Amino acid sequence: MKKPLIAALKIIIPLGIGLYLTWFFISRLEDSELQNLKTAFVQADYTFIFYAIIIMLLSHMSRAYRWKYMLEPLGHKPKFWKMYHSVMIGYLINLTIPRSGEVARAGYYAKFQQGAAFEKVFGTIIVERIIDMLMLGIVLAATVYLQSDLEAFNQIKDTGKSDTNFPTWIYFAAGGGLLLIGVVILKIPVLKERVINLIKGILEGVKTIFKLKQRGAYIAHTLFIWLCYVSMIWVCSFTLPETANLSINAVFAAFVVGAIAISATPGGIGLYPLMVSAVLTNLYAIENAGSFSMLAWTALTIFTVLAGLISLFILPFISNKSSQDNG
Repeated sequence: MKKPLIAALKIIIPLGIGLYLTWFFISRLEDSELQNLKTAFVQADYTFIFYAIIIMLLSHMSRAYRWKYMLEPLGHKPKFWKMYHSVMIGYLINLTIPRSGEVARAGYYAKFQQGAAFEKVFGTIIVERIIDMLMLGIVLAATVYLQSDLEAFNQIKDTGKSDTNFPTWIYFAAGGGLLLIGVVILKIPVLKERVINLIKGILEGVKTIFKLKQRGAYIAHTLFIWLCYVSMIWVCSFTLPETANLSINAVFAAFVVGAIAISATPGGIGLYPLMVSAVLTNLYAIENAGSFSMLAWTALTIFTVLAGLISLFILPFISNKSSQDNG
């Protein structure tokens, strides 16, 4: 009874926070702004939304193909579509619990790939996320460099962060909790063995970054993926006349705060429109920025949901077909 309840709460709480933020964003709009939002969805040039979706799809396909380079040292030679559908399922699951998609991607791939160990596959995804954090840091540095008003930009960027002035006892409680978990693991042999095997498997997956045979191609895919991410914001800006002339400064700033929002709530629900609208309005005086941010987020999220559901349906079929072919 407890496990289903905890699993449900892990989904309900993040989504609840996201829905609250969505309500908060819409409730703050004046009547004229709310009308602009409705008008934007009706009169937007969806041709550019289509282009942005194509760019998003290319980035996901590139990520799936790049993953192949990490899996090869583990002895895997999976077909591209199996990797792609696993990636898309991961993005779909991320819309429920932030960062849970990485576990889901490794789990689905390991389930449908013969001889794949979850721990090792998950290790390759950990490396991928470390590289993503490095790339985000590079983009953030470029964004800060491009801004003419660094103080204003930092204030807006920090709106997505919670107050870090926690009471001292919280740190002691967290440390004590981790210590207690460690003691329990060490005292229960079966649990200890499982944890050790999990860590060993993850470390073996992490080591694949040092065994890459095509490092140049891996770096090229990484740069392409992040170029696509920034380009999606730029292409989406042409959907509305008010945002059609965004400067490169504004595009980078919107991307960075959007990335922060996506990492903080499931798929950026509620927080993405709030933060992107704030940076474009307060830093660049862009009119109708709220409509643009809501429109872009809604369109790209709908595509992610639909593509993820399709992958969730297709992956078992292509995996069964592959097994029959190999048999």
